[in-house]
This record gives sequence, C-alpha cells and structure tokens, in this order.
Amino acid sequence: MGERIRCRKCGDILQSKYRHDFQMCKCGSCYIDGGDDYCRVGGEKEDIEWIDRNDGKQFKYLFDYCEEIINKKIMSNWYTRGSVERKTWKLEDQENEFLYSEGKYITKIKEIDLPKDYIKIRSRTIWYLTGYLRTSGVKDLYYTYIKENHLFKDDYLYISYDKKIEEIKGEYGNDEVRYFDFLISGGDIIKVLFAIEKNSDIDTTEIRNKIKEKFEWWKTNEQNDYRRSFRGKEIEDIFEYYEKTLYKKGEQ
Repeated sequence: MGERIRCRKCGDILQSKYRHDFQMCKCGSCYIDGGDDYCRVGGEKEDIEWIDRNDGKQFKYLFDYCEEIINKKIMSNWYTRGSVERKTWKLEDQENEFLYSEGKYITKIKEIDLPKDYIKIRSRTIWYLTGYLRTSGVKDLYYTYIKENHLFKDDYLYISYDKKIEEIKGEYGNDEVRYFDFLISGGDIIKVLFAIEKNSDIDTTEIRNKIKEKFEWWKTNEQNDYRRSFRGKEIEDIFEYYEKTLYKKGEQ
C-alpha cells in the first residue's frame, strides 16, 4: 500500500494503493498518486498532513495546483461563488472566479469548468450566494411545504445522491428529515426539479403532486398574493408556466 496523507482543509484521508491510482480530496486542495512504485503529492504544503510515510522511497512533491487535473476531478455535489464566515455569517470572496466546494473549501474550479448537469441557483439554504448544483445521479427527493402567503419561500426540496430520504419524529415530536445531501428553498425549486428530471433517472410524480397541491392551496387561500405574483394572469398549470418562463430566459 502507498503512503497516506490528510487534507487539513476538508479532513479527507487519501491513499494511492497502486501505480497511477490518483486520489484527490473532496475539496480539491491536495492529491496523491503512485501506490508502492513512487509517491507523487500535490497541493499547498500547509494543507497536507502526512499520516504514513516511507522515507526510503523516491518522492516527487508537486506543491503547486495542477489546474488541468483539478478540472477533471469535479467531485462536489454543489459549489458556491464565495463563502460565508460561520461565526459572523458574513459573506466573503464573492468576486473570486474560483468556486468553493460546499460553500467552504476554495478550489481551482471555475463556472466554465463545470459539466452541463450543474445548474446555477440562488437559495436561502446557501446564504443567497450564487450556487451550482449537480442534477445528475440523484437517487431520492423529498418535498415539504408550509401553508402561508408565500408560494415557495419556506418550502424545501431535499436531494439525496446515495440514500433514501426519511422523515422521522424528532425528540420533541417535531418532523425531521434525514439522509439528504442538499436542500433548496425558494423560487428555484421547480427549475432544479426540471433539471433533475432531465439528468437523473428518478420518478418525480410524488414531488410534482405535492408542489401542485401547495400551489392550488395558495391560489385559493392567498388570492391577493397570487394575483400580485402573476400580475392578474390566470395560471392553471404551475409547471407549464415555469417551463415557458425558463424557456424565455434561456434556462431550459
């Protein structure tokens, strides 16, 4: 087996087990390659912690960021333009063209490097930063809504890439959703749903029925907000309306 390193940014432990077994951490800050034949390590020195090291082996340290390799290793399900400082909740670095993995870890990935299955979003769940969400490989979806005067503001679409999402009763009898990887709220919910339907093999009938249910309730019980939101226009099918709107914007 090859040497092991730990990324000090995201905590991933990496080990290359054989020649050309290239391994990169989830935040894209460092990598290791070579297995037992050699050891090639890349990243910034301050980001790398050695766990196992054979000092008798020939090492090749590439303490620079290999952009060509990184661009081919897009591993996060979502990225943001900028990050948030967790203690003060202050938004930072939003003008930086390099994206943050999961809103935390700076990468050398730019918007132009992302595959077509990533969709641009804005949501309260990512602090209203510009985000990019992977819509392929989705395994399960779950939707919750609140009966209020806003259509999607406090509704949530939960997304899982590897497990079935569950809703359970919490310690105090409240409903809790678990086993999800990302959740989005607000006006981009249907746009994300459309993209998932296009790029993932998943049945969204139940999600569509819940969204339609919320829309019909809101249309009937919050008529002033409904008329104001659609400027007096009668909307029969909320999905058809969004499809036409996104098509006009060039987002479909």
